Amino acid sequence: MILQNHLERGVRVKVGQHFGTVRYVGEVPNTDGEWIGIEWDDPVRGKHSGTVNGVQYFQTRSPNAGSLIRGEKLTKFETLEQAITKKYTVTEDTLRIDSEMLREVQKQMHATLFEIVGMEKVGGKQSNLADLVDVSVCFSPVNAAGDLSRFTNLQMLDVSSTLLWNWNVIGSIVEQIPTLQELNLSNNRFVDPYEEQIALLAAKFHNIRKIILKNCALGSWSEVVRLARLWPAIEYLSVEQNGIKAVDDEAPYIVALSRLKLLDLQNNSIADVESLQNLGRLPALEELLLNGNGLREVRFAEDCPHNEKVELFRHLRTLYLRDNPLQDQSSAFNELDKLARLEQVTLDPDPSVSYEETVSRIVGSIAGLRMFNRATINEKLRRDSECDMWKLYANQWAEVRNDAQQLKAFFKTHRMYPRVMERLGSPEQVLPDTRKTTNMIHLQLLNELTGEKREKKVPKRIILHTLQNLIVKLFGLPDGTIALRLYLLDRKRRVRMPLENHGKSLDFYSVEDNDTIVFE
Repeated sequence: MILQNHLERGVRVKVGQHFGTVRYVGEVPNTDGEWIGIEWDDPVRGKHSGTVNGVQYFQTRSPNAGSLIRGEKLTKFETLEQAITKKYTVTEDTLRIDSEMLREVQKQMHATLFEIVGMEKVGGKQSNLADLVDVSVCFSPVNAAGDLSRFTNLQMLDVSSTLLWNWNVIGSIVEQIPTLQELNLSNNRFVDPYEEQIALLAAKFHNIRKIILKNCALGSWSEVVRLARLWPAIEYLSVEQNGIKAVDDEAPYIVALSRLKLLDLQNNSIADVESLQNLGRLPALEELLLNGNGLREVRFAEDCPHNEKVELFRHLRTLYLRDNPLQDQSSAFNELDKLARLEQVTLDPDPSVSYEETVSRIVGSIAGLRMFNRATINEKLRRDSECDMWKLYANQWAEVRNDAQQLKAFFKTHRMYPRVMERLGSPEQVLPDTRKTTNMIHLQLLNELTGEKREKKVPKRIILHTLQNLIVKLFGLPDGTIALRLYLLDRKRRVRMPLENHGKSLDFYSVEDNDTIVFE
């Protein structure tokens, strides 16, 4: 354990509610005694960057994150053993205080029948430290392990926002508690382990399955990969809010994280598609959290046929994409359909369309989707969504259906369309009728006696009596000609159909454009 009067650079300290890292220990000219140079976690907590009166004692990342203070202001350090014992051991004094608090609650609630029982049993249970399974000592000034041999059943340990700073200390903790599986180290700052330390420490972490390192200023993916070599059995890793800007294409991370099933990268700055593709090479990954990364595009292999899946993210089932400014959600959904086992997606709806339309697009686009924004997708919603997509892209399909190359490109950008057509058939029935509608038709008029023909454009709704008067004029028949007998030549059946009711119109008899009317 680092003693209060034996500080060294890299040690974590606490003053009040503020955490910092020791960057300097020594004298300051024209003053007496020893000074401690602190780089605060809060970048505006200090007064300078480590330079005072023109002399640089240390260097901080932010211009106002540094302070020089006296050692007596520092919070006294504790071991993890001391912190757990103090928090989870019930004494006679704490029992008395708890009883007084319960009686006060009884008075305030006017609950005269409310009984205070079992305090001795509760005290006995909590005092038996060997029974503890889940322990949290967050915000305690812990900077060393102590003797942890009593905690024989401990499985989950939260030491976030403490003063732990050295991986050797963490190694001592996990080595003493072989039952430990989950470790929360958030809001701490650690000194990088030496290369020769990594192999020695890895043997101590062989039981650890879950590690949370939220807001630990890791700064890069390569640093995450380097630390991951300490945890050979890691399955759940959270490195949220660590200033990570890119995921490099480095072979070591595939080995170091080969057993990883859940990766939390929320609130970093991983916005490029190359980083997303590199993450897709993690061989066992089932759940990925990318909320709040500034991701604008989702893109995998461009040469993937519409009826095949990509090799990336072979086991991914759940993906979180909230708070990312995706520029084209429809394109993103089409890309996500390339993932072999994707079942759950969480993201913000497209503000340019209704929430219902966003649901329809993603459900209709991703074949294996089972949940969207934590809501289960039933078969009716899937059928309706696929039908919506079938109608939405019908015109685009119609434009390219006769060109093999363009049709292939269309299916690549709308992967769902071939399988939707397989279920619903050709979308021709929902295409708009592009034929020009008119109330006029062309008629061929034939005088059966003379064989003389005339062509005339007439309204569909012209009645036969009016048509007869028009024929008299066109053919120069004598005035006062008696009623003509009219027939429609049916070209399909090659018969003459008499048009006997002169009070009816042409469309009553289903006369079509370019039909022939014979008269005698």
